[in-house]
Amino acid sequence: MPEGPMREYAIAAIILVFAATMLVSLFGVRVVRSTSDFYVASRRVSPRMNASALVSEYISAASFLGVAGLIVAEGTYGLWFPLGYTVSCLTMLLFMTGPLRRSGAYTVPDFVSLRFSSSRLRVATVIIVVLTGWMYIVPQLHGAALALTTTTGLPAWTGPAAVILVVLATVLPGGMRSVTIAQAIQYWIKLCALLIPLIFILLQTNTLGGPGLPGWDASVWHDGTGTSPADFYRIVSLLLALMLGTIGLPHVLVRFYTNPDGDAARRTTFLLLGLLSGFYILPVALGVISRAVFAEGS
Repeated sequence: MPEGPMREYAIAAIILVFAATMLVSLFGVRVVRSTSDFYVASRRVSPRMNASALVSEYISAASFLGVAGLIVAEGTYGLWFPLGYTVSCLTMLLFMTGPLRRSGAYTVPDFVSLRFSSSRLRVATVIIVVLTGWMYIVPQLHGAALALTTTTGLPAWTGPAAVILVVLATVLPGGMRSVTIAQAIQYWIKLCALLIPLIFILLQTNTLGGPGLPGWDASVWHDGTGTSPADFYRIVSLLLALMLGTIGLPHVLVRFYTNPDGDAARRTTFLLLGLLSGFYILPVALGVISRAVFAEGS
């Protein structure tokens, strides 16, 4: 359990992020004037702002915390996860962004109903969206519990409770406009949260002329992954699951309804690819360093 100044700094940082989010929600209350404002920010979100918000949604606990941990635990196999997450955005660009925005729908079930004129298919889509959202939010709440407990020593339930309260306070008054601004800001917060520690770690390694860390023996990566047909099928199935799974995430798809037109939606995805690729360099680097250090200490 963290003690002393570290615990106080962690709590202060969390409070600061919460306060910034609440200020954004208050701004959203002032600008929401219609149903279109609440659901899709009147379809006036710029590609740059939307791409930042999309990446922030995309790099949830699974990416922010999980990628580095997977590399530490799995070695080279863990490197396929950020690759699959990033390539899946190309799948969205090719097959989803343009048709979704041109449809004029507000939600994925609306899009399916307009495209296929089937009430049964609409109901089925609603069920799938709810189940997908539930399976997605539960791990995020668990990640919030782990993060808050590890950094502050507070009870595990406070993490999910705080996340739920902040999300409700942001979404209910200001709708999509508040959510977009808050998530765009959070992308840069998450980026700095990994970039700053990585810089200090690299200063202690030979990478930036530091004294060096132990464990840089290349043998720590010789885990045999990918050397058999079973490993090959495992990697291919993982990439397919990540690519196809991403285009079914409702909170990602609804972002493209906020762009002014189909061209803006495609530009958003191009920017998304750049921002996401830049972000994933950080957890990959942290995972590689951590695996080397843990391998030396084992």
